[in-house]
Amino acid sequence: MSSASPTGPQGQNRPKLACSLCARRKVKCDKCEPCSNCLKAHTQCLYEAPAPPRPRKRAADEELLARLARYEELMRKHNIDFSSHAHCWIPSNQKTQPKVSHPAGSRTEVGGETSVHSQGRLTESTDTEREQCLWSNLRPELMYPSIQSLRHKDDPLLYPTPSLEEAISDTQIIHDVHPEPKHIYRLWQIFVERVHPMTKIVHAPTLQQRILDTSCNPYGASKPLTAIIFAIYTISITSISPGDCETYFGVGKALLLRQYRTATLRALIAADFLTTSDLEVLQALVLFLFSNPGCDLATTLSGAALRLAEKMGLHQDTSDPNISFFEKEMRIRLWWQLCGLGARCRISSTPGMKKPPPTSEIGDVRLPLNVNDADLHPDMTEAPLEHNGPTEMMCVLLKLEASNWRRHFPTATKLFESVMQGSIRSKEVIELECKAVDELNDIYRRKYFHNSDPHIPLHSLTHAIARLSIARFRFKIRHPRGRLTAADNNACFTREESDILFESCLTWVQCMMDIRLRSKFPYYLFTHLTTDSYMDAYIYLLSELRRRCSGDRVALAWQLVEELFNEHPELIDGDDDFYAAFGDLVLDAWEHHSHELKKSPGGLGFVTKPRFIERLYHEKSTSGRPRYSNLPSFSDSRELGGLEPQDENDSNWLYWEEFLRL
Repeated sequence: MSSASPTGPQGQNRPKLACSLCARRKVKCDKCEPCSNCLKAHTQCLYEAPAPPRPRKRAADEELLARLARYEELMRKHNIDFSSHAHCWIPSNQKTQPKVSHPAGSRTEVGGETSVHSQGRLTESTDTEREQCLWSNLRPELMYPSIQSLRHKDDPLLYPTPSLEEAISDTQIIHDVHPEPKHIYRLWQIFVERVHPMTKIVHAPTLQQRILDTSCNPYGASKPLTAIIFAIYTISITSISPGDCETYFGVGKALLLRQYRTATLRALIAADFLTTSDLEVLQALVLFLFSNPGCDLATTLSGAALRLAEKMGLHQDTSDPNISFFEKEMRIRLWWQLCGLGARCRISSTPGMKKPPPTSEIGDVRLPLNVNDADLHPDMTEAPLEHNGPTEMMCVLLKLEASNWRRHFPTATKLFESVMQGSIRSKEVIELECKAVDELNDIYRRKYFHNSDPHIPLHSLTHAIARLSIARFRFKIRHPRGRLTAADNNACFTREESDILFESCLTWVQCMMDIRLRSKFPYYLFTHLTTDSYMDAYIYLLSELRRRCSGDRVALAWQLVEELFNEHPELIDGDDDFYAAFGDLVLDAWEHHSHELKKSPGGLGFVTKPRFIERLYHEKSTSGRPRYSNLPSFSDSRELGGLEPQDENDSNWLYWEEFLRL
């Protein structure tokens, strides 16, 4: 900078820019030498020389776009179809930049993925070319979906739980609510086959004889036992479909659920469940809460149940000689299930929670033993020998492994320290996350799948939960929302990264559908695994299906999309803008898929449309609503119309909470 001096008559060479002082103060400068403001302040008036003019940055881009437009016009003029290339891989302007390291997966996964690095570290990719992710070109309604999941037709929340006031005001004698003995046996059998393997809160061999006795003499049952029995009725009815309920009991599901929920609440109140020190009463309360874990009452009472458990010492490794080994083991099982239930309810009641609870909340209790119910007996004095292979406890124990890993593994300690500090998801944090998922994947494979049999329903379910958990988390680590650049709102991946992300997404959706549609076990016990944010997975899947048009994995993806529409007709009939945008994305992907099939060797020149595709086309043609373009304008990608984008850079506790919930 230099002080300017007059070179001619006043105003002849007046500076074009304000002086330095006026520019800093953001006040108007009269551009005299010196200016009036500097004279008043008695300071030196300095003018900066204007910067040299810059060449237009986008001249080359504009020339290229103009040439492309001319070429496209020529192709249209000569009837050349180039629509099949509309969604091909486009190299980004990052191609000439230095190699960018990226998160890799692990060895062959429980989740079915294959990675390039066994430790999950960020490694230099041999494929240095980064290409634009098609997800970046979606409309904001799909990039930041307002609808994260769809309610299942048998969701317990669709059958409201009666209030405490309703339960108290009910005047019917509670023992008269018991069904006839044959229905008691049926309800117990449903519980043993469908619910008990997922909870293991009670000891089935011991409880079975007491329930049989109660079926003959309901008035002779104690208050704690009455509460447990009605809780079993409730959770058993919840776990079957309305059709099965009509078939087995001749009564509608809604009526039976209301009847048994009311009776369970009355039985719990009669047993003083809010001040109890009786383990059976606490078991009954937890079973009741599991029958509808998403309701407001469960959110409130789960906190009370945790405080009762702590008052009873369930969170401590006790050596009290007055407590038998059998009771100790049942206390441990109950405590761990309570911790998981408490975590689920805490997250649902405090959205946006960013920091994990301290490990001290889990207590110092060991994991339950890997034994069958038949290995335990009320009169035993010492621990039975644990099994090395799968047992009835395998599903419960698998879900506890993540919490146990958090307590004992150095990787977990480092990771959660970064979470507590609120660190952004830097390269180092992502490396740590990948390593953590690899460790959990190794634990699952080593401890639970060495001798498992996929033909046994419990083994199959446990395997599906493990695959789903690993795949879901890998998908969330790599989701393009966390890669969007501020400059152009694009996300770029190497081909290898894109393949891993697609495979993770496909595995997550496949396992979710297996649990929801093909498992005999009640899906609502896993809603935290199967429903949270799964529309993100379908959106990404369909986005990729616009360029992945053939192959076995693509065929599987379309089968899963069809199952989604069969389960949720509201995706076609709904009026929400999200449904419209989602339907247009499906049709866009289908057009590319059918075009590829038509021109493939051996193709018939036509493709039969699935029923849901026909309905989508019909809805679009009759609704009068203009079809969405899946390519947003520049302003669309930044103005989200009220939708709230997630902050994917925060090392949010919710990112890891999914692994620690049961």
